[in-house]
Amino acid sequence: MKFRVESAGHKLSPSLKEFASLKLSNLHRYYKDIQEIEVTLINETKGAKEVVNCTLNIRIPGKDEYIKSTSSIFEDAILKAADAAKRRLRIRKTQLQAARKRKTPNRKVAAKRAV
Repeated sequence: MKFRVESAGHKLSPSLKEFASLKLSNLHRYYKDIQEIEVTLINETKGAKEVVNCTLNIRIPGKDEYIKSTSSIFEDAILKAADAAKRRLRIRKTQLQAARKRKTPNRKVAAKRAV
């Protein structure tokens, strides 16, 4: 699994890149086919507040997952995006498992026919 951490407008510290890769490396527990995770951090000013947007693009065979979160702190935005990604990957995995289960024949019906 590859990580790409980028930020528009300013240079990120190595500790922030390490924090992002550490928190997002746990996502392989929820979905094993993750190829790459792109993290984009953008610091925006909305009125008098500074807001950090964290965007995750998780590359998976089939359809990529795109997750966006906002916060006032870089670390908090990364944690919120990681939690949202965890939920999306769990949902995706259970949907795939249910689809696989529907394709297999019903074992109870097959057992009754054999008797």
